Amino acid sequence: MAHKAFIVGGAGSTVTLDDIVRVVHGNEIALDHSASDRVKKESPPPKSFQAEDTPVHAPAVEACLDPQQTRAALLYKLLALINGRSKVRLAVVEALAGFLNSGLLPCLPAGATSDRQALSSLVAALQGLGTAWYASSGSLCSLGDGLGQAGLTAPGLSAAERAVVEDGQSVSGGTGAICVQAGKQLLAAANAVAALGAEALQADVKALDADVIEAQPYKGAVDAAGDMRAMLEGSRQVNARRNGAGALPAVTSTAQVHGALAEALTAAAAPVKAELATVALPPGKDNQPQQASSPALASALSALAAAFLKTASLSLRRAYTIGERLPAVAVAGSAAAPGAAGAAEESSDAAQVAAQQAQAQLRWQLEAAGSAAAAARQRVAAVGSKLALDEEVGEVPSLAAAQAAYTAFKALHQVLACEALAAVVSLRLQEGGRPAGPAAAAAAEPPPDGSGDKKKDKKKDKGPVVGVALGKGTQLLRAFLESVAVGSKVDGAIADGDLEARILSLSLGDRSDDLHSSLRAVAAALDPLGPTLARQLAALRAVIEANQVRRKPKIPKGARDFMPDQMAIREVAFNRIISVFKRHGAVSIDTPVFELRETLMGKYGEDSKLIYDLADQGGELLSLRYDLTVPFARYVAQNGIANIKRYHIAKVYRRDQPQMNRGRFREFFQCDFDIAGSYATMVPDSEVVKVLVEILDDLGLGEYEVKLNHRRLLDAMLDIAGVPPQKFRRVLRCAVLCCAGPICSAIDKLDKEPWEAVRAEMVDEKGLPPAVADRIGQFVVLRGRPHELLATLLDAEHPLAQHPDSKAALEELGQLFGFLDSMGALGPITFDLSLARGLDYYTGVIYEAVLKGANVGSIAAGGRYDKLVGMFSGKEVPAVGVSIGIERVFAIMEAQMRQQAEQAGGTIRETETQVLVASIGNGMQQRRMSICSQLWAAGVKAEFGFKPNPKMADQLGYALKAGIPYMVLFGDTEIEQGVVKVKDLDAGSEESVPLAEVVAVLCERVKSKADRRIVYAAQKAA
Repeated sequence: MAHKAFIVGGAGSTVTLDDIVRVVHGNEIALDHSASDRVKKESPPPKSFQAEDTPVHAPAVEACLDPQQTRAALLYKLLALINGRSKVRLAVVEALAGFLNSGLLPCLPAGATSDRQALSSLVAALQGLGTAWYASSGSLCSLGDGLGQAGLTAPGLSAAERAVVEDGQSVSGGTGAICVQAGKQLLAAANAVAALGAEALQADVKALDADVIEAQPYKGAVDAAGDMRAMLEGSRQVNARRNGAGALPAVTSTAQVHGALAEALTAAAAPVKAELATVALPPGKDNQPQQASSPALASALSALAAAFLKTASLSLRRAYTIGERLPAVAVAGSAAAPGAAGAAEESSDAAQVAAQQAQAQLRWQLEAAGSAAAAARQRVAAVGSKLALDEEVGEVPSLAAAQAAYTAFKALHQVLACEALAAVVSLRLQEGGRPAGPAAAAAAEPPPDGSGDKKKDKKKDKGPVVGVALGKGTQLLRAFLESVAVGSKVDGAIADGDLEARILSLSLGDRSDDLHSSLRAVAAALDPLGPTLARQLAALRAVIEANQVRRKPKIPKGARDFMPDQMAIREVAFNRIISVFKRHGAVSIDTPVFELRETLMGKYGEDSKLIYDLADQGGELLSLRYDLTVPFARYVAQNGIANIKRYHIAKVYRRDQPQMNRGRFREFFQCDFDIAGSYATMVPDSEVVKVLVEILDDLGLGEYEVKLNHRRLLDAMLDIAGVPPQKFRRVLRCAVLCCAGPICSAIDKLDKEPWEAVRAEMVDEKGLPPAVADRIGQFVVLRGRPHELLATLLDAEHPLAQHPDSKAALEELGQLFGFLDSMGALGPITFDLSLARGLDYYTGVIYEAVLKGANVGSIAAGGRYDKLVGMFSGKEVPAVGVSIGIERVFAIMEAQMRQQAEQAGGTIRETETQVLVASIGNGMQQRRMSICSQLWAAGVKAEFGFKPNPKMADQLGYALKAGIPYMVLFGDTEIEQGVVKVKDLDAGSEESVPLAEVVAVLCERVKSKADRRIVYAAQKAA
C-alpha cells in the first residue's frame, strides 16, 4: 500500500526520528507550499544568481554510504534548508526532494572523515557531477545520465549556496538518527534473542529475577530484565540442573549490558534530535559558516557505538558457547528420543556427526561476525582518541563517530543473526528430532489398546519428555526464526510434518550453502531497517505485556498510601492550619509541581543533591520542586510582586533516605506561610512566628518549644571563634536536613548529642583546630528565656556585644521579643544559639519548633530570606516565612486520635455522613433517593443504600459502624401515615416525624454532632 507523502516544512510541524526512518525506508516527501513560498521570497532574485565555476571532475568516491544513510543525510540537509534563513534558492531544495523521491541517490563517500568532505560530493551532485546509484537496484551510473533518466535537473550553486550546503552535520545527524531509532528495535530484538539463547544453553537466569536486578536499580537494566523474564515465562529450559551451562557471565550480565545500551540510545537521541532541529543560516564574510559544530553529537554517538559493541560481544560469546555445545546436546537429544536401543544408538552417531559439521560452519560464520565487530571496535577507538585529544582539532569528528556507531550497529545485527540461528539449531537437536507442538502432543497420546490408562503402568514408565518447554515469548520467536531459516531454501509453503526434518537437515549435512542462505534469511528477518522485524516485535511485545510476571504490588520507597480514616485526620489538620492562615489575611497561590532545573539548583547548598531531576525529553531540563519557598521566590520575581502575604499547601519531593517512623518521606506535603515586601524591622517576622504559635496551639499536639536564633549572630559567633569565612556554611550545615557526610553540621546536633561528641566531629571531620572548636562551644551551649539570655549577650563585656554584626542581630532580636510579648506569643520561645538552619538562603532570624519528649524531629521551621527573590530578578524583595511539617504533625495527630478511639472502645470515622436514609420492605429505592436529595439540598450530609431491597440489619449495622448519628427509617406503614421515623443512634431512641418536616428537624439536630471524629458505638454494635 502506498504511503502518504511526508510533508516537509509545514508551519508548526515537528519532525520526529520516526519520520526520518520512514523516509529512509522509501517514503516519498512533499514540500509544504507556504514553506516553499517563504524560501523563494527569501532567496535572491533569479537575475542576480551567479553560478560558481563548475569543476571538470567531481571528487573521487571509492565507496559510498549505504542508501539508508544517504537518504537520511539528504532529508536532514533538506530540513535545515527549508526551515532556515539561508537564502538558498528553491531550486536547490527541490533538487534534494527530487533525489529522495526518484530513488536516484548521489554517492556520498563512505571514507569521508568529516561532514564537509561528504557534503562536497552532494555539492558536486547539485552541479550535475559525480556518481549516483539507484537505491532500488543498487546499480551505479553517471549522475548526469541518471538525472536525465529521472527527469531531474542539476540546479547549480552559487559560492554562497555551496558554503551553506557544505556546512552542518547533516550526514552525521542522519546516520545518528538511523542508529538511534533502528537501534531501539535492534535492542528489543537483542533482548528476545538473548532469552532464546539462554534457553538453548539451558543457562541459569536467576540474575534476571526482579529482586536481584532491582538491587541495582538502573532503569535500563530493570526494563531489559523484565522483558527477558516475560519472554521466558513458563520456560523449563532455563535454570536446568542437568545438562545446563550454569551461570554464564554472558547470560547473567545481559540485563546490565542491554540496559547500558538503552541508556546510550536515550543519551544519543538528544543531540540527534537537536541536529534535526538545526536551521541553516547564510554564510558570513568570505562565505565562512556562522555556526560551529557541537561536539555533543560525536561524544554521544561514540558512546553509543561502544554500547553496541559491548552488546555484540555478549551475543558473540553466547553464540560461540551454543556452537561448542552442539555435539553434546545432539547426543543427549538422541538418547532421550523414543525408539529401539539400536536405532537410538545409530541416530545418536548420525546426530553427533551432523552437529560437528554444523559446529564448524557456525564457527566460520561467528568468526566473520567477530571480524566485523573488531573492525567497528577499531573505528570506535580511533574516534575516542580524537575526542580525548587536548590540543585543538580542526573539525569535530562527528561523522567518524556516526560511522563508528553505524558499523557497530551493523556488527551487532550480524552477531544477533548468528546467535539466533545457532539457538534454533541447538533447540531442535535437543529435541532429538521429535516434532514440536501438535506433533509432540500426538506422540504423547496413550496407545489405542488402553494399556496406558493403568496408574501402575504410568508410574513404571512415564516415557521421555517430548520436546522442549520454551517460554511463551521465545516459543513464538523460535517458530518465526525456524520458518524464516527453512523458507530460505524451500519454495512455497512448508508442511507441518516436514518442518522439523528440514530444521534438522539445516546445514547438518555436507551442504554448507544451506547454512549461509539460512543465515542471510535470518539476518534479513532481524534487520531493523527491513519490513519484517517491526511486525514480529509487535507480536512479541503483545506476548510480553500479556505474560508479565505477576508480582505483589508495592509502593515506591519513601511514599505511602492514605486510608480513608487517615485522610479524615489529615483534613482536620489542614482545616485548622488554613483557618489560622486566613485569620491573618493570607491569600492562597499555587505553582507547578516541577520547575526549570536552573531555578532550583544552587539554592539549597549540599541539599541540592536531593533534588529529583526529570528525564530529559529533548526539551527543557526540569526537576520536581524541593520545597515551596524557592518556587514562591520565582513567582514573586516573575510577576513583579512587591508585597504579598500568602500561604501554599502542596506536595514536594526529596531524594532523601526516608525514615518512615520519624515522618521523613520522599513525597510529602508542606504548608508554607510567607510575607514578602519591605516593612519595618521585625514586624512581619513577629507575625510569622505568631502564626506558628497559633497553629501549634490549635492543633493541640502537646507541649512544644520554638527554638529561635539569628543567622548573622551565628556568622559573628564563628568569626569570633576564628573560623575562616569560607567555612561558615560548612560548619553550620544542618544535620537534621542533610545526609551524614564530610560536610554535615555539628552545631545543630547539640540537642541530641553531648558537646564532647559534637566537638570531636568538628575537629576530626570538619578539620577545625581544637582551640577554635572550644571557642565555638562557649557560645553554642547558651540557651534560655529570650529576654534573660538577650540581656546577658548585650552586656558590654560579652564578645557578641562587641562584634558589629552580632550586635545588630541582637538589637533586632530585642525588637522581635518585644513584639511577640505584645501578641502573647513569647511563652514557648527559647533563645537557642545552637540552632543553625542549613538552607543557604536564610539571612536573618531563624526558628524551629519541636515537641518536648517526642522523637519526631522538628515539626515546623522557617526564617528570613532577603536575597532569594533577587536571584531571579535582580531586584531584592525581602521575605520571611514558616513551613509546617504536616507529615510529622499528621503522624502525631493520628496517634493521638487512635489512642482516644481505643480508650473510647471505637474507631476513627471515615466519613462525615450525618444521616442514613433507610427503608423496610420492597420497592423503596426511589423514595430513599427522594428524601436523600432533599437533605442534600438543605446541606445535610446524607447517604442511602444502593441495594434495591436492603435488609434492616445491614442498614443499621452500616450506620453504627460508620458512626452515623441519625437514621431516617420508613416502611409501608409510615408511607400510609405520611411520616418517617428518625432514630438517634447515640441515644438509642426514635420518634415519628411528618415527612414534610423531617428536613428541618434534622438540619437542627445535626448541628451538635458536626465535628465528631470517633465512632463510639462500634464495639457495642459488634
